[in-house]
Amino acid sequence: MKRTILFVLFAVLLLSAVSVVSAETPTAGVIWYNFADTFIQNARQTLLNVAKADGTVEIVDADSQNDIATQTNNINNFYTRGIDYMVLNNINTAAISEIVQTAKDEGVVTIFANTDSPSDEDFANYEGLYLVSSRAPQSGTIMGEAAVKYWNEHPEADRNGNGKMDYIMLLGLTWHYDTQVRAEYSVKAVEDAGIATNRIGGEVVAEYNRGQAQEKVAALLANFSDDIDIIFACNDDMALGAIEALKAGGFFKDEASFLPVCGVDATVVGCDALRDGTLLVTSLNNPVSLGKAIYKTMYLLENGKEVTTETLNMKGATVEGHRIWLDYTAITKENVDDAAYDITDTTF
Repeated sequence: MKRTILFVLFAVLLLSAVSVVSAETPTAGVIWYNFADTFIQNARQTLLNVAKADGTVEIVDADSQNDIATQTNNINNFYTRGIDYMVLNNINTAAISEIVQTAKDEGVVTIFANTDSPSDEDFANYEGLYLVSSRAPQSGTIMGEAAVKYWNEHPEADRNGNGKMDYIMLLGLTWHYDTQVRAEYSVKAVEDAGIATNRIGGEVVAEYNRGQAQEKVAALLANFSDDIDIIFACNDDMALGAIEALKAGGFFKDEASFLPVCGVDATVVGCDALRDGTLLVTSLNNPVSLGKAIYKTMYLLENGKEVTTETLNMKGATVEGHRIWLDYTAITKENVDDAAYDITDTTF
């Protein structure tokens, strides 16, 4: 009987010790909008790699599968698990303030990642709120400035001679901040340069998906093959889909059949398209920088340090209050090697 009691006590003590050890490592629940997205894949893997190598914060993550209801379930599940940090690649733009208030009520430090920013009021409401994101307007401006340069250097770029830059705009998700500002600022850069524009096909939504972009551009080519001067795509995957449709439509056979396509993200396949001359420009939204900046933010907070430009100490990163901004870099065929990044690099 005594042996049994001693064994039970030993087991309880052992389990208690395990719980204490486990509790010593804070946990971050990371919710990405879609694991299948090429950019997200790289940012996600970087974050997992850095966390595993460092060990200060443990990462558990979830896929919202581009569905608001799924994202909401993921958030609730992580709160139930008792996480210390929430990292949210948010898709529920209409509910930002509600999400922030819930995070405050739960007492969970929350980082909005690569998405539209909470408002100044949201930040004032909750001290534990942060944003880590690229400066999305820069990516639109980069596309627009490349289009202006090409237009000015190639008189034949006005394919129907109407004096306007006739363009297709391939949108990701219409409510998504990156989609909105990339579309807005690309056209703004063109018009600011004094070039009149005309959008072909209206609102072309391809949900950041290569297959959808290929299908929709192919449909537009049936009626506007002689009018399209340029294609703006709000990410590289859609740009590549557009290029495939253009190839099938007789473009890219030689210099005379070239049609400029602009993308965003500088993915590996996007850079391959730059090298083979089918993509005009992309902009580096470095997923490694995003993953590291997310982790470094939690690392600094966990060590009782303020998050500043100096303490973050990352190239191209600027801290403004609780907003951490990451710069885009214009990538063309001439500097394509500058887009290289290594998701296995765990230094931060």
